[in-house]
Amino acid sequence: MNLRTLATHPAHWPLAARIVLMLGCALLCAASGLLLAVQEQEDIRFAVRQRQQELRTQFQAALAQAARSGGLHTHKTALQVQLAALEEQLWPPSAAGNGLLHTKLIRRAAECGLTLESFKPHAGKPSASLSLRGSYLDLLRLVELVTAPPLPVLIDSLELRISERPGDRSLLLSAVVTATPRTDPNEKERLP
Repeated sequence: MNLRTLATHPAHWPLAARIVLMLGCALLCAASGLLLAVQEQEDIRFAVRQRQQELRTQFQAALAQAARSGGLHTHKTALQVQLAALEEQLWPPSAAGNGLLHTKLIRRAAECGLTLESFKPHAGKPSASLSLRGSYLDLLRLVELVTAPPLPVLIDSLELRISERPGDRSLLLSAVVTATPRTDPNEKERLP
């Protein structure tokens, strides 16, 4: 084979030269396909590695937050104990009855921005019927506050109505509430 025959069109080349050319083209196509497949896999691997790093960072942040929340939970518990002790000083176990219930409800209603419309104590037991006026969220906040320890109040019945007055549209809450019986903190509970 001489170089002069290779200078013509490949279709006019001898058979051995055409086979070498086709094998070269096939190897070149296979190599480029392999390169593209490897590049695609490398891109996927890089994206997975980057996502893994992001998840690791989020996990470490969540662990740090969980460690901090344990301390915050302990601090919250200590503050609740201090609050209970201060409320014990405000309302000692000797103070009972409708006066205590009335005081607690007036104070909590004022904290929530509600208006106490009426308070009617029941004879013989520390309970009363009451009416409060205000927004829905403020009424929910009041119910949450008065039913929380210490000195939780039991709500026997509850009715919500829309009250429309000229220039004022609010909710009217009518409820029957009962003060829970106080136990002496020095008295130990008996287990069965």
